[in-house]
Amino acid sequence: MAMMKELEQRITERWPAWFNVAGDARESLMRYGFEHGDGWFKLAWRLCEQLEQPIGASKQESGCAFQVLQVKQKFGGLRFYTKYGNDAVSRAIEAAQVESFHTCEVCGKPGACRGAVWLATDCDEHAYGG
Repeated sequence: MAMMKELEQRITERWPAWFNVAGDARESLMRYGFEHGDGWFKLAWRLCEQLEQPIGASKQESGCAFQVLQVKQKFGGLRFYTKYGNDAVSRAIEAAQVESFHTCEVCGKPGACRGAVWLATDCDEHAYGG
C-alpha cells in the first residue's frame, strides 16, 4: 500500500530539505514514496510539524542536516526512519508510532492492530481488506 502521490507531494513540498525523493536509493528510500496508506497522512503531517523545532535545535547542536530516509508501515505501525536528530526527535517519532497502532491506515479513523502473519492497523470497516 502506498499513499496517494498528491498527499506525498504536499508533505515533500512543505519540507523539501528533509525528503530526498529523487536521490540515490543507496542513500534514501524516499524515492519509493510513503509506503503506507492514506489514513496516516494526517499523522505524518502532524509529526513533521512537531519535528520542526527539535530538528532546528539538532542542526544547531550537531551541524548535520536532518533527513528522512524512509516512511512505511511495518508490523502494523508507522515507521519513520531518519538520519540525524536528537532525543526530542526520537520521542516525537515514537509517539507517532504509538498513535499509528490506533489509527486506520486506510481512512484515518480509530482502529486497531490486527492479523496473525501480516499485521495491519485498520478500523472495523477496513478490517481484513474490507
